[in-house]
Amino acid sequence: MAFYERVGNLHIHTSDSDGHATHAEVAAHAARAGLDLVVVTDHNAFAGERQGWYGDVLLLVGEELHDPEDPHHNHLLALGIGRDLAAAEADPQARIDAVRAEGGLAYLAHPVEHSGARAGEPEIDWVRWDAGGYAGLEVWNYMSEFKAHLANWPVTLLAVYWPELVIRGPHAETLALWDRLLAEGALVYGIAGSDAHGQTYTLGPLRRQVLPYEYLFRAANTHFLVEEVWSGDAARDAVLVWDALRLGRAYLAYDRLAPARGFRFTAEHDAVEHPMGDVIEASGEVVLRIAAPARAYLRLVQNGFVVAEGVGTRLTYHTRAPGAYRAEAYRSYALRRRAWILSNPIVVHTRPSVPPPAERYLGKG
Repeated sequence: MAFYERVGNLHIHTSDSDGHATHAEVAAHAARAGLDLVVVTDHNAFAGERQGWYGDVLLLVGEELHDPEDPHHNHLLALGIGRDLAAAEADPQARIDAVRAEGGLAYLAHPVEHSGARAGEPEIDWVRWDAGGYAGLEVWNYMSEFKAHLANWPVTLLAVYWPELVIRGPHAETLALWDRLLAEGALVYGIAGSDAHGQTYTLGPLRRQVLPYEYLFRAANTHFLVEEVWSGDAARDAVLVWDALRLGRAYLAYDRLAPARGFRFTAEHDAVEHPMGDVIEASGEVVLRIAAPARAYLRLVQNGFVVAEGVGTRLTYHTRAPGAYRAEAYRSYALRRRAWILSNPIVVHTRPSVPPPAERYLGKG
């Protein structure tokens, strides 16, 4: 099946909660950044009437849900919903259930957080791991990672003016959590979020907007593989976006390192090509392929373990082993290797009657 790639920025706050831009201004920033879509998720606020096309940018509206009595835990991104769910029962499981009942997708926002000594913000973690039924994790939250690096004043000032010098990628604990959930059989997909607020901070004579909207819209994005071209009807096009997320046909990309459009991670079995997000019932060999739009350090991860790696634009791996496979791509900036692209998984199930012969690995491309 042919897909149409759309680049979007998720987890955005406006002046309807604690952001500093209107919906129209967010769309204008997105247009200048070259995005196809944005998803506004204000805190316990849902302005569904503002959803629609703003020029060439599709603005979708979701909600970031949390208990007002416990604002520092268990934030939930509710996507693909049609009404305000802030009044739902505060228990995290009840909120997840409410999102699903509405036909939406629930993602755990910044599930693992670290706050540097100079960040001036609390760590907002997900702690209710007995809850289930969520669609996935916000694997990479740009603002969350940024504040983790603010350990002292020199580094903080450097980060405020040149954020790209401190940004490296998702927290290792978040990736490990994702891999563990996948290895245990939970089909959870990943998204990237900017957590954009557009706040201005003052330190003595210094006054600066930290991580402006347009900057963030050129940074950590989610790329969607949708099944049809845009129709121009916002409701119909929104379904294309939510369906892509629902099926895991999306990947996370740090577009500020290099444009990621064109990346693909596929699996071939019995002459059928499967996109990322698919679950394959395999009776023989599966061929996994990574194709990057630029030269990078490529890795294939199976249940949390690297099983193939190489430098180039292509990586191919033959296997009969079951597991959840993810693709990763890294590029260097300022003498440090940084995460560039993280795919959603392709899950391989094998039938017991198939013997597991030795795997073959075809390296660089």
